[in-house]
Order: sequence, then structure tokens, then C-alpha cells
Amino acid sequence: MHTTTNQVQCYHCGEEVLTAVRFDEKTFCCQGCKSVYSILNKSGLCEYYNLNEQPGTNLQKEIRTDKFLFLEDKTIQQKLIQFQDASQTHITFYLPQMHCSSCLYLLENLHRINPHVISSRVNFPAKEVTVVFNHNELALSKLATLLSSVGYEPYISLHDLEHKKPAFPKSMIYQLGVAGFAFANIMLLSFPEYLGFITLQFPAIF
Repeated sequence: MHTTTNQVQCYHCGEEVLTAVRFDEKTFCCQGCKSVYSILNKSGLCEYYNLNEQPGTNLQKEIRTDKFLFLEDKTIQQKLIQFQDASQTHITFYLPQMHCSSCLYLLENLHRINPHVISSRVNFPAKEVTVVFNHNELALSKLATLLSSVGYEPYISLHDLEHKKPAFPKSMIYQLGVAGFAFANIMLLSFPEYLGFITLQFPAIF
């Protein structure tokens, strides 16, 4: 399908080609779609195109290299980051462009595009990807730009973050669990004494 001689659809996104961009014997509708194909081809991820028919999204809009510089702000990072230690950061992005198994394949193979991505896990129904990366080698803003460069620009709403309900602390859940466990065991240990008390107060008739 992708390699026909009279191709009039973009190899990446499937949209009609008005001004052809030729690369690697394939036709693209714009430089953006060609760039994504080039990245995937270089990383050995062209299986992306075999999983679904025309899986990519149109990238005619130029990606601004400074668009995610606001993610360098420590205050903003604290609102987005789920976990961080000395060597790695965990973060979840909402990706509205996610729509098929090709997207899942590509997003869970981000480490093959950038080795500083440790892992990436997709929540397909929620259109989210959770990425673990080495923040000493890859800045958060660069990670967002990486996702944008392959057609999955993160949707980040600081207004939503500011008004998001605070999560119930996991430590409190653990504490409640331990307290419940201890309470149940104390009750079990008390049963023999309780039953003995009943026997003394109400001796057997027979």
C-alpha cells in the first residue's frame, strides 16, 4: 500500500499530497511527516507503518523548539512529576493524538529513539503515557519535544493542574491497613479470655 508507484497519499499520515516531498523512495505531504519517518527509520521502528493503515498524524505545523521551555521551571515540574530520585524521573503525559496500536508500539519503544528514556508504558483508554527517564541526561522539556517530534505532542494544562483535587496520600492507606490488621489480631487474641469470662459468669447447667 505504501510503496505504490502512483502514490497520491502521504506515506506517514495518509492525507492527500498537494506538494510532494520525496524521501527514501516514498512520498510525503510535508517536511514534518518526512522527518517523523526519518526518525523511525533510523531507530528501526518502521514496523509502526505495518500495524495500521496510515497510522501517523499530519505534521505540517512546524514544531517550535522553545514551546516546552516552561517545563524547566521547578515549580511547574513539581506539579507534573510523579516521582523523582537522584537518577530518574517518572511523569505521565496526556497525548490526544493516540488512536491505534501503532501509537502504542511507537510510544512503548521511545527508548530506541532516545537511550536516556528508561521505559515508557501506555494507558491506551486514557490516552496517557508514563515515561521513566534519566533527568541527568534528558531534560523534561526535551522529552516533551521528543514526543512532539514523532507526532505525539503532550497536552499540558497548568490550569487543570492547579485545580486538580489532591490525591489521597498512599501512606495513609498503608497506615489504615496496618491498623486494621493489628485490630483484627488483637480481637482474635482476646476471644479466649472473653469466652473464659462467660464460662465463669454462666457455669454449665449440666
